Order: sequence, then C-alpha cells, then structure tokens
Amino acid sequence: MLLIIEALLLISAALGKHLLFTRSTRSSEGIKMLLIIEALLLISAALGKDHRAAAVKVKIFPLDMALNSVDDQYEGCREKMAELVETKYMKREMSNPESDFAHAWKLAVKNHKPPGENLKKKHSIAIYVYTTSGFEVYKKFNEADRKDKREYQNQTYDWYSLHFLLTEAVQILNQTQNKCYDTYRRTKVEFDKDVLNKEVRFGSFTSSSIDRDKGAKIFGTVSCFEIHTCEGAEVSEYSKLPREKEVLIPPYETFNVTAVRTRRRQKDLWCDTVYTLKSSGKRSDLNCALFKKPAKTLTKYYAEYRIML
Repeated sequence: MLLIIEALLLISAALGKHLLFTRSTRSSEGIKMLLIIEALLLISAALGKDHRAAAVKVKIFPLDMALNSVDDQYEGCREKMAELVETKYMKREMSNPESDFAHAWKLAVKNHKPPGENLKKKHSIAIYVYTTSGFEVYKKFNEADRKDKREYQNQTYDWYSLHFLLTEAVQILNQTQNKCYDTYRRTKVEFDKDVLNKEVRFGSFTSSSIDRDKGAKIFGTVSCFEIHTCEGAEVSEYSKLPREKEVLIPPYETFNVTAVRTRRRQKDLWCDTVYTLKSSGKRSDLNCALFKKPAKTLTKYYAEYRIML
C-alpha cells in the first residue's frame, strides 16, 4: 500500500513539473517520463507483493475423523497378522538395505531397550525405530498412516510390519499399565478451530508427553493439545528419547473436543490455540482388513471407568 501511495505521489510530481513549464523541453519531458516509469514500477512491485502475500496463505490442517487413516487394530486377527509380518512383510520391507526403515531397524536391533511389561524384543525394537529421529522414519510412517487406507487394502502399503508391531506394543502396554493419561502435544501448524463438541481422531500414531513444557522450542507453540487418552501407553522406558516422557496414542482412538481456547481471548495460554480432547472410544474401519472384508469396529465408553494417572 505504501509503495502505491509513493507511486501516485511520483506521478503527481511528474504532472506538476510538466505544468510548471510554459514550453515543453526535452529535459522536462524526459524527467516526467522517468518519474512516471518509476511510479509504474513501484505499482507493479506493490501488486506483486500483494499477490505473493495472498499465495503464502497459512495452511490450515483438518481436525476430523481421519477417514483415510490406516487404523487397523487387529482385533480378532493378531496371531494371523504376526505370522504374516514374520513370513512376508518384514522380509519385503527389509529387502532394500539402503532404505531408511532398514537402517533404522538394524540400528534398533543393536540398541533397543530390554523389553518388559509383557513386551517382546520385536516390540521394543519397533518403539526404538519409531522414536529414532536420525532417519525420520516416524515422519514418513505417520504421513502414510494418515492417508494410505486404499494402499493398505490393496497390499501396496509400505509399513505393514511397523504398523502391526507398534499397534501390538501399545495394546500390550495399555493393558499392562491399565491407566488413562493426561498428556500434552505441541505443533507448529494450524488446525481447523471449528471443532468444539465434535469427535475427532489423530489418524496416525501420535506422540504426546506427560510433561507439558517438554519441547516447546522443538515442537512449537502454534496449535497444542491437552489430551485425556485411555488407549495410549507410556513408551518412554523403550524410547530412544526417554526424557520426552512419551505417551504414544494409536490411530484408532477417538476423542471429543471439549474446549478450544486461543491467546486472543486468554493471553496467558501456553500456545496460540489449545484444544482439549477427551477419549471417547475406538474406531477401526480397517480392522483385520487383510483377512476379510473390513467391518468398522466402533467402541464407545466413558473414560471415567479407567484408572486415571
């Protein structure tokens, strides 16, 4: 806007100069033309800036039921899937020794934490792989989990082994720990704010922490979550980064959004926007989808019946 005003002033000056001369001279005409050209360039630059500003509009991510999620919870087919992972999928997914997954898995085999709480070695390795930041497996894995529902059904999904082993690990730990957790999650992105009293899922394995102040500089303060999870499990004992006090939430857990607060209305808020989520049950649209036509499994409950940490 300032550039446009400046340009208009230049044009005005050029025209004013022109009027001061009773006789037009080459000098005055040249000066006038230069001023007008400069003004037009300023207007062009200003319009270009406005156009770029509009193009760089902040992306707002949906917060919904994540209907394209890979949300298999393997209820009724865990043994079959365990066999399939061992005999087929793990071999296929490790066949490229240079892949990030293969590198991360080999590293985890050497460095994983001793399994406890009814976990097996393979579960501890899977948690270590997921929490290892070096190869960023978790980023690619989570991105696929949020959208690869069709690929999962068509046998072209890339993460069958890790998805199953993480799911099984979280379920075993959840049963052993027998607790609901109040946790916190920070992000650097904006989510849809029109979600109050709606039901949502994260749609992928989602990291959260028992410690609200962990990772403010790393994970951000744009959109944050206060989460009451009853399907998640604390994995810090098996994590590559135990100091993060991580509770891992599975993609099939559903939540009611009970509050959406912003710093515009609450100045002392710990993030720009804070969503309060309360566990409401489970939804698995792909339950045992590799062994039969998937039938959506839906479990509702009131979280109060669980032991709360």
